[in-house]
Amino acid sequence: MRSMIEQYALEGKNKDGSPNGAFWIDEAGARAASREVLDTHKGLTGKARDDYLATYFPRTWGHFDVNRTGKIEVIKMPQFMRFLCSDQYMYLW
Repeated sequence: MRSMIEQYALEGKNKDGSPNGAFWIDEAGARAASREVLDTHKGLTGKARDDYLATYFPRTWGHFDVNRTGKIEVIKMPQFMRFLCSDQYMYLW
């Protein structure tokens, strides 16, 4: 989770522009994080990874971004990755 927040998430802002402590991830950030997870946890790299993402990322993003806001809470990323990888028992540390 620390990696998701530090490397991929965006922090929400209060009306005065100060950070509010709510972290979100947009589609581009989720795609970048997915590349990393597929590489490290599924052993997919290069064209195989890109083909897998092209096939399964859009349905995964649509499943989690049900209101079409263009972002999801970063706290949901472990479930997102398990859904993407079709492995509900995958250990994400």
